[in-house]
Amino acid sequence: MELESHQQSQFQQGRSEKCTPYPNPKRQKVEEKGGNWSNLCQDLLQMVLERLNPSDFDRAKAVCSAWRSASRETARKRNQIPWLILFPYERSYMNSCRMVNPLDKSLVYRSRNLGVEFTQIRCIATFGSWLLMFVHHQTKLYILNPLTRERINLPPLESLKSDDDDPSEVLDRLWKKSLSDLIGYTEKAVLWVDERSKDYFVFWSRMPCPIFSKKGDDFWRLFPYLSTGVLDLVYKGHLLYIYTLMCFIEVYDFSGDSPLPVTSRPYAWVPPRCLSSHSYVYAKRIAVTTSGEVLMVRCCDINSFYVYKMNHATEKWDQMASLGDQALIFDLGITVPAKDIQGIKPDSIYFSGRSFGTDYIFIFNLATRKVEPFMSYTSKFFDARWFIPNV
Repeated sequence: MELESHQQSQFQQGRSEKCTPYPNPKRQKVEEKGGNWSNLCQDLLQMVLERLNPSDFDRAKAVCSAWRSASRETARKRNQIPWLILFPYERSYMNSCRMVNPLDKSLVYRSRNLGVEFTQIRCIATFGSWLLMFVHHQTKLYILNPLTRERINLPPLESLKSDDDDPSEVLDRLWKKSLSDLIGYTEKAVLWVDERSKDYFVFWSRMPCPIFSKKGDDFWRLFPYLSTGVLDLVYKGHLLYIYTLMCFIEVYDFSGDSPLPVTSRPYAWVPPRCLSSHSYVYAKRIAVTTSGEVLMVRCCDINSFYVYKMNHATEKWDQMASLGDQALIFDLGITVPAKDIQGIKPDSIYFSGRSFGTDYIFIFNLATRKVEPFMSYTSKFFDARWFIPNV
């Protein structure tokens, strides 16, 4: 991962100035009077580094060899800041993509040549630093880390297995629609990857046949519980939340070898009457909070969001006036604790991507019910997605 050309040169210049001794005598005297930062004791350096956010940590370890050495012995703070990744339109971008950290929007990072032609390949889900990629012309899926360039190949879709149906008939149903339908909004997928072991879980819904695969499988499996199709998916803590075509929210546990239903009676989404006065519903999805509560989020006319939470006492959905100290990342379907995350505003909804068009990377504030741009970006891009990288 590297900074854009002009920003990169500035960054490298600043790093070089910090890493080399001052050439002029006046600066040398100032350094001697104030002390040499490179000579700080190792324990003190580690105490400083442990308190830095991931982006500042990477900058600090580039100061000099002593700081880099201390960084290797320091337990890094886990990154909780969602980043935005932008996928290019043109081939002139050398098979790379751009990434933006909300903590410092002036710095736009560009990945190295990933060997990916983004005009032929599309990201359909993210988890951590990992992207789930769909290859249009070859009809296959794989997992890619744009920061490290690691790649995890998934089983071929022809390997699909089913206990109840003939696999050839299942595949026929899976691909009976045209490619243009596949690229449409009915396609949903979720991804999970363990950063150390590289264990993974992929669930892909192509109506009417949801399929999934885990590390160790050399095949795809047909999901046994659904036949009505999927409108939305969220995966959190080995639990898969499914919003079905029948307007139910079902929960399944994938921590074992086979999925198991978590609830005997699923949530039923019945829109409150007040929604009848709202304008056209542009987009909707389920979301899961940091505490595991299930939300329903509806976007009307692109720039007005409504969030609902199930009231278990009345078994009705109540509209939420606030998300409190949390922020909701719409395309991830999760909330993050914004109070402790620099660069992320609490009680806000971050939304972007193909569902909203390439002109929409915005923040919606629930308290003020106003929309503000997340950033100004002049270069064209095909798609934009949020992800939480392990930087």
